[in-house]
Amino acid sequence: MTSLKYAVLAVGLLAACDQTAPIAPQPDLPADDPRQAQLLEAECTIYFAAVTKLEAEGREVSGDPTRGCPPEAVGIPADINAMVSVPPVTPGYPQTMYDRMIARGIPTDLADEIAKSKAFWDLVAKRDSLLADF
Repeated sequence: MTSLKYAVLAVGLLAACDQTAPIAPQPDLPADDPRQAQLLEAECTIYFAAVTKLEAEGREVSGDPTRGCPPEAVGIPADINAMVSVPPVTPGYPQTMYDRMIARGIPTDLADEIAKSKAFWDLVAKRDSLLADF
């Protein structure tokens, strides 16, 4: 019976822990490169916009998509509405970013919409541009 209590306690503790995937630094840049902060802020604006949209729709936010985000990213607008004509999510950074949204608790239907948004593709372009200078 005691082991059952410990098992229930362990499950409760795991459920209470934040399981949100961390935002990994861009491996193609040095960790202390200021461009890391630019990319983090741009990615976080998408997460803050997604949380705002979910809350406005009365939907539950799973996990903490904004965990590890700089607070100044809250006030930066991000257009996460799907555009009319967009490229498909391709292997590489677009797929990584899409997978990261899902891992951070963004529902799949919203991640699909965001992957067709100006903010998503602006982030992909910004990353490519910053890495081209590297």
